[in-house]
Amino acid sequence: MEQQDKKIQLLVADDHHVLREGLISLLQTHADFEVGGSAGDGYEVLEQMKIRHFDVCLLDINMPNMDGMNVAKVIKAKYKEVKVIILTTYDEKEIIAEMIQTGVDGYLLKNSTRRELIDAIHQVVSGKKYFSDAVQETIIKGFAEIVMKSPEEAVILTEREKEILILLSKEYSNEKIAEMLHISYRTVETHRKNMMQKTKAHNLAGLLNFAYSKGLLK
Repeated sequence: MEQQDKKIQLLVADDHHVLREGLISLLQTHADFEVGGSAGDGYEVLEQMKIRHFDVCLLDINMPNMDGMNVAKVIKAKYKEVKVIILTTYDEKEIIAEMIQTGVDGYLLKNSTRRELIDAIHQVVSGKKYFSDAVQETIIKGFAEIVMKSPEEAVILTEREKEILILLSKEYSNEKIAEMLHISYRTVETHRKNMMQKTKAHNLAGLLNFAYSKGLLK
């Protein structure tokens, strides 16, 4: 029993039942880990946090009711001792940047190896951060884009943002844009929010006015 108490307590959250069960089975085979809980949506994660202590929460982003990005923010605000590792298919730099700002301890893509996942858990428990090689590459590319811009270019939109802006000007909804560009609804929302911040627009009309004034829309 004493040895069991020393195991790293894990909470696994993913809305795909088969993937979640497979991940749990994989982690349970490691002597250092105990999967003390699992969840299929954001609310379940927070409910389990209320009744049991976890050392690490493995969190998918795309979940119903409350997505992983918002769940991570709540955990980091209310349960500061819990380490959060994002385990997802999303590698967009905007989402990664938002999660870094939230204070997540790790970010891995779902194609990561078993060894990498185990290493990530051990590292975050020891107080370090862990970002997979693919995620680090995305972060570095995003940083390079910022460094290369002059002050005057600071409000220039990325190619993806321009694509979304054009579709917004045609009155497409976020859901339709996500479908057309083969990206997630959340990614569209994030791009839209970033464009608002860059242009200091308060609403869609202000964003479109900026775009027309800069010749981004005709």
